[in-house]
Amino acid sequence: MTLSIEALNILMLLLPGLMSGQIFYSFFQTGEVTVPKRLLDALLFSFVTYLLVSTFMPWEPLAQVKLTSGRPDYLVTGNAKIIWFSFAIILLVPIAVGFLYHTDLIHTVLRKCKITTKTSRKNTWNDAFLTQDRYVIVSLKDGRRIRGYPTMFSTDPEEGFVYLYNPAWVNDDKENDNDPNYFESNCHGFLLNRDNIELIEFTLNPGENLSVKP
Repeated sequence: MTLSIEALNILMLLLPGLMSGQIFYSFFQTGEVTVPKRLLDALLFSFVTYLLVSTFMPWEPLAQVKLTSGRPDYLVTGNAKIIWFSFAIILLVPIAVGFLYHTDLIHTVLRKCKITTKTSRKNTWNDAFLTQDRYVIVSLKDGRRIRGYPTMFSTDPEEGFVYLYNPAWVNDDKENDNDPNYFESNCHGFLLNRDNIELIEFTLNPGENLSVKP
């Protein structure tokens, strides 16, 4: 019984971190999240929550389990300030972490300091589409090419869907300068899958100079 009560109290202590972790996974994380990673994230989020709470007020557990006459009693703190402040941190901390994760701010600083070459994102597919704000030309496996603006794309490259807004077919059979460069598709967009894609070219923006390192 003692071990059971201790385990419940540990779970109660991790509850803020588990909630913050779930918010982070729902908004920013893609793919399966393993149990060990969830527990580690819950520990980190819980630590940050308790650290911030104890900075502004005396800390006490939000909830705990105690044995009373051999029976477990579930107790919730009566301090309304701790409850509301904790829930605000539970919500705001994962959003702040997600912002740093999505915008790559921390890794940008680390790369400039020559500490790492990594980004915060999981793969080059996401890096390319999130950092390159430009039109693309998609070469299909049947030889045709399409120009358009990628407004949506899969975060998992294995799924590999790309939505091209305002697409136009590239005229690769131009015989003189008077021939059009593109043939309008007259539709809002194309949804393409990586199974049909041979190559994705990221075009230059007007006035862009390749000699300038991004």
